[in-house]
Amino acid sequence: MPRVIAVVPTYRPDEEALGHLRQIAPQVAAVVVVDDGSGEAASVILDAAEAEGAHVIRLSSNSGIAAALNAGITWALDDGADFVLTVDQDTRLPDEYVTTALDVFRRANPVTRVGIVVVDAVNGAPALPTWVSPEGLGLVPEAIQTGFVISRECLESAGLFDERLVIDCVDTEYCLRVRDSGFRIAVAKGTDIRHSIGRRAELRPFGVPLRHASGHIATYQYHSPFRRYYIARNNIDLMLRNVRKRPRWVLTVLKREMGGMIISMVSGPQRIAQVLAIGTGTLHGLARRRGMIPDWLKRLVT
Repeated sequence: MPRVIAVVPTYRPDEEALGHLRQIAPQVAAVVVVDDGSGEAASVILDAAEAEGAHVIRLSSNSGIAAALNAGITWALDDGADFVLTVDQDTRLPDEYVTTALDVFRRANPVTRVGIVVVDAVNGAPALPTWVSPEGLGLVPEAIQTGFVISRECLESAGLFDERLVIDCVDTEYCLRVRDSGFRIAVAKGTDIRHSIGRRAELRPFGVPLRHASGHIATYQYHSPFRRYYIARNNIDLMLRNVRKRPRWVLTVLKREMGGMIISMVSGPQRIAQVLAIGTGTLHGLARRRGMIPDWLKRLVT
């Protein structure tokens, strides 16, 4: 059997995260937990994970999900992994997910050259494959990182995640790079994961609630100003990297992200902080500044 090692980045994990680790463990040869600078607050959970057989790497400071993933993947490759499964701490995978993913790799022919297998649905919302391979596999241009099953060949050829992006767009950038390296991203048909997608906020542009015909106030996917900085900066960074070779993709991203940013700035909560974070992120994206959010901005928006 191929050796599959799960990499689970954590930040201030709780008992629920420990339960997810227990559910993943029977599907893989080993689990490596990479804690992203939680400090002593996470010691009880991390010690429990270690006692149950996980290998735990404790990063001294919060460096972002890309750095945490890379630390775990490097350990997994050194430990002889043929495939690496990446899973967020708040994700619950189906019990046979890894088996299903490996079957996709088995079915893929050399011409299709699958490098990553991803989930088919998140919280019941199905993926819509863009292409179908000759052997009938659904292929997508990009996907969320949690649930990635990546082959060793793909990792050695395309490299690791881009730590300069820190958090947001890390999965998108990697998918684009994997495709540029000649690999394809296939869907593990029929798999549906449970994954936390954050909070939703009421849609109140300039304080005025927008209501559905039913009378309920409309909602939107809310991201904190801290996250909005990275979303703005990293999307602009990726658009500038791909404007020549993927102009249609760039236009799609621009249209999608502008809507979310405008809503965040006019609807709140924390409208002033949202404007500051998005404005600074936009400028830093255009200037190609990468790495962690500046300390002065972090203090202002959090």
